[in-house]
Amino acid sequence: MWVELHYTDRVGRLRAVRVAPLSADALVARVDGSSIGMAPVEKSDLLLIADGSTLRPIPWLDRCWRAISDIYVAQNVRHPLDPRYTAQRVEEYFGSLGLRPLVGVEVEFFVFKAIKMLYRVPAVVAYKLEFVDRSFGRGLDSNYHVVEGVLGGYLDEVALTLRNYFGVDVRSYHHEVASSQVELSLGAKGPRAISDDIQTVKYVAKYVASARGLKATFMPKPVYGENGSGMHVHVSLWRGSTNLFYDPSDDYGISQVARYFIGGLLSHSRALAAVVAPTVNSYKRLVPGYEAPVYATWGLANRSAMVRVPRVLAPSDARVEFRPPDPSSNPYLAIAAILLAGLDGVRKSVDPGESLERSSYELPRIPRERTLPRSLGEALDELASDSDFLKPVFTKDLLEAYVEVKLRELEEVSSVPTPTEFLKYHDV
Repeated sequence: MWVELHYTDRVGRLRAVRVAPLSADALVARVDGSSIGMAPVEKSDLLLIADGSTLRPIPWLDRCWRAISDIYVAQNVRHPLDPRYTAQRVEEYFGSLGLRPLVGVEVEFFVFKAIKMLYRVPAVVAYKLEFVDRSFGRGLDSNYHVVEGVLGGYLDEVALTLRNYFGVDVRSYHHEVASSQVELSLGAKGPRAISDDIQTVKYVAKYVASARGLKATFMPKPVYGENGSGMHVHVSLWRGSTNLFYDPSDDYGISQVARYFIGGLLSHSRALAAVVAPTVNSYKRLVPGYEAPVYATWGLANRSAMVRVPRVLAPSDARVEFRPPDPSSNPYLAIAAILLAGLDGVRKSVDPGESLERSSYELPRIPRERTLPRSLGEALDELASDSDFLKPVFTKDLLEAYVEVKLRELEEVSSVPTPTEFLKYHDV
């Protein structure tokens, strides 16, 4: 028997090592922290200790199980940069206030026949996408909810594997608007558990695609001119068995607490972008016209708004949906940051303003402070000037380490010429 210990690095990449367990209670591995940016080479020994509650059989491997692990610097000493530890700490922090956040997500991603890349810097940089299907417009011409053979069968297998083997509460799944794009909706859980589920979705979706000769990607905007992939985060806040976001007397069914929470999300949205939309590619998704938010607005059932309030059919339904996040984010950090921004709004009674009843894309010129950043660099600058709301959970070292790795990534990606640049400028 083997156990595959999964853990998440600072930028959200899932990593794994297989071990032969000494016993059911001894699922431990030593790892080189310097190879994953988690420790200097002179102090690089780290421990992975499995969370036994996440132990599940891997259906495509014989006598092999999966367990999600926590990162330790020594026995009983958690690594301060472990993203999963951050999600645990935000859960504990809310608990100390007598609050219990529940978080559900919609994970969108693309599934291609192939992604072919020619990458030989400095000579050639090119890529080619082979679609499973093509969307030929919007509305009735889009691929939203189409019943399609290849991706339909693929999604069936992914959803059943997640539910039956990994305990992920898949509530629904369907084809999305764009070509070769799909979505899985996950039931609400605590911050750490839902983040575990998101990482498991990526793991299973990529494996099943590979086994079928396909390629799944969680890149936010792989296709120009089509909707990008978001990771919409649904939040409700509970005290005991009471949903604090519900108010039956309100026209929208939401309470003043929910409105203040929305105010916190909107007021910190520019800084949040650095965590929830953390790649250069993320900002190619966050443009007008593609069901992605651009302006700090909120509204009932309004998919052009930054915060959507779904229609409330029962007390447990009352929630807010934060739409800027995408699946390239580290879910443990992104969800923790979202919760802290909303909580800051509740504490400070931040008024979100009037709800938006029309498309935000039709609004006249909006002040800069009410728009999302246009680039990762701009988002990182905003985080540098607005991070106090994160301090109850995010340590100074964690924030500095996150910004450092993102600045390096920004410099690397921004310095490489793109195919579009060649098309526009090769003959100047």
